[in-house]
Amino acid sequence: MLLKDKVVMVSGIGPGMGIKLALEAVREGARAVAICARSEARLVEAEQSIHAFAPGCEVLRMPTDVTDPAACVNFAQATAERFGRIDALINSAFSHGGFQAVEEGDNDPLREALEINLIGSLNMSRAVLPQMKAQGAGAIVMVSTLGVRKPYRGGAAYSASKSALAASVRYLAAEQAVHGIRVNAVACGWMWGEPVKAVVRQTAAARGVGEEQVRAEFSAGIPGGRMPGDEECARAALFLASDYASAVNGAQLDANGGEIMH
Repeated sequence: MLLKDKVVMVSGIGPGMGIKLALEAVREGARAVAICARSEARLVEAEQSIHAFAPGCEVLRMPTDVTDPAACVNFAQATAERFGRIDALINSAFSHGGFQAVEEGDNDPLREALEINLIGSLNMSRAVLPQMKAQGAGAIVMVSTLGVRKPYRGGAAYSASKSALAASVRYLAAEQAVHGIRVNAVACGWMWGEPVKAVVRQTAAARGVGEEQVRAEFSAGIPGGRMPGDEECARAALFLASDYASAVNGAQLDANGGEIMH
């Protein structure tokens, strides 16, 4: 088990990759998971799903706005106080920031994406550093996107925020290595799960075509034409959080089915 007896924090619990991160962490042996989101209802649902899968796993749920530094500190401190340590943080909270072209000139979507994807991730990461430094070990993983390197329609704001986050990963990794803390990112593309299923349904309805046609179009750039599932991408992120990735620091792992290859 990759995460046997580990304490794992996940920000941005939702119906997509967020809940899969928590569930897969439990599957890989985590003894406790701490989950946050802005919605209490989603957190309750997530806790129920975790306990249904692993009744003995300890769960801390806390409504948290990652754009509020004090709220992030409260979440991290509550986790450390309850479980005694923080082995890993997965920053999954995000906002797409709308779908618009750069030339449209509306900076509000960009500000929202930057506030949550960049600053929110940094707020949460800073909040866990005192505990990780005290332990002399820890892993932080940022969920990023292949849109940083492969533009797609309407992805300018989201990808710009993730590009800034990619630079922050490298700096934070270099700064914290002396404390035994690793910082990495996982770059995902289209993931077959509830959020993308909703986009496929909406796109198909708007165009008057079948959902399978839209799904095939979304998957066309992926070798084999198969979108990886949310849980598959979650496992890639959790690998980076595990001791098996102890030699990996400041890196970005592609988890997009081969849509981007180096």
